[in-house]
Amino acid sequence: IWKSVQQVGSGIEFTLDPNEIPHGEADGTGIGITGIAKRGQELKVLIQYKKGGGVRVAGLDLGSYNGSWDKLFQKSIEVIKGFKQPFLLLTDGDTSIFDSLKGKVKILIQRCLWHIPYQAKYVLWKDNVKHKSSEWLHLVSELMEICAIRSLVDCPDTIRAMVASKKMRLEKIIEHCREKALMHTVSYLEGVRGDMFTALENRLNGKTTSRVERLFRTVNMRVNVSKWSTQGALNVTKVRLAYYYNGFDA
Repeated sequence: IWKSVQQVGSGIEFTLDPNEIPHGEADGTGIGITGIAKRGQELKVLIQYKKGGGVRVAGLDLGSYNGSWDKLFQKSIEVIKGFKQPFLLLTDGDTSIFDSLKGKVKILIQRCLWHIPYQAKYVLWKDNVKHKSSEWLHLVSELMEICAIRSLVDCPDTIRAMVASKKMRLEKIIEHCREKALMHTVSYLEGVRGDMFTALENRLNGKTTSRVERLFRTVNMRVNVSKWSTQGALNVTKVRLAYYYNGFDA
């Protein structure tokens, strides 16, 4: 069975489908690898939204945490160029994802809004803001409200007003943090503000990487039972995800 899984998995390739929606999510998760401490290597995944609902896997790679995303995207570059409208890519802010596409294709980048308040907790900790203190509660609750986006808003004037209001609140939070000398938090929020409302401003759906997070649960149910070789983990994950998301039947 193992030999068959490896043979079949090594022959499975993923790419974007030009007949589906030009909208995807990219993210990574740790996989236990033999001989490498803790979470081993990073499984990098690109998923694409489907017209009829649901998602399909459009790219898969396994490598180092600081590794390039070039291999994952290389088969989809021409597909992205062929879409009639810009491709919307949703990420948690991993800059190496942008580096793999820079200068090759024009895409719209949307930061995952769910991640922002949670990542902010880490930088607040680095700035020595006590957990659940009044300052901590104020900043985290403000960010959660700024990142909350109502669905099905289609009026351009309403969208412009919503975005302007949220951007103004965010600038006030950044200025407040600067006055309090919370410079890790200032740096983080200045880094995320440019891509927070891309989908809303372009009247597109997409604000969290929740679809790819659910896919990672499917991965972890199988691979979190042992440590694997790099190729073994990649091939068994290919087969499992192709079966669950891409209609593959062995």
